[in-house]
Amino acid sequence: MARCASMKSLVLAACCLAMASAFNFPALPLRDAGSAAKCTISMQLSSPQIARPKVSISNPVSQPKTAAGKPKTATPDLKPKSKTQDDETPMFKVILLGDNDYEQAHVVTSITKTIPSVQKEEAVKCFVEAQMTGSSIIIVVTEEHAEHYVQQLKRQQIYAKMEQEKKSGP
Repeated sequence: MARCASMKSLVLAACCLAMASAFNFPALPLRDAGSAAKCTISMQLSSPQIARPKVSISNPVSQPKTAAGKPKTATPDLKPKSKTQDDETPMFKVILLGDNDYEQAHVVTSITKTIPSVQKEEAVKCFVEAQMTGSSIIIVVTEEHAEHYVQQLKRQQIYAKMEQEKKSGP
């Protein structure tokens, strides 16, 4: 019986603590008001400070005005187009070299497997052109891709080289 009463009081105390923490009431009475102030101050000092924004938000953006005081209308920019990184990236040609020892089926399947963007019909045209003229451009890509394709074709006993594409224009 005594054990049952102590168990009830323990459960009651746990429920009181849970309710007190849920409603932000102190579970135990504080000794004095000064110690409560010390606790809150130390907790405030330990909280991180939020950085202030570097941009001032209070100043609204105003429309540019002309001499007459009317808002300026949009006019097309006549500035020269700036070059992008893609314009300056050097491109390289992957060139298939003709050889009488090649078998058409082997060359065509090797090209289509090594260079996924080349279709079977394009590979056949490149093979025929390389056999007739001595060389044929397979694809024009960046330097890293061209090096990779040439190395992969050499592994399969297909001779190819890479050359930098000449820039046309000013």
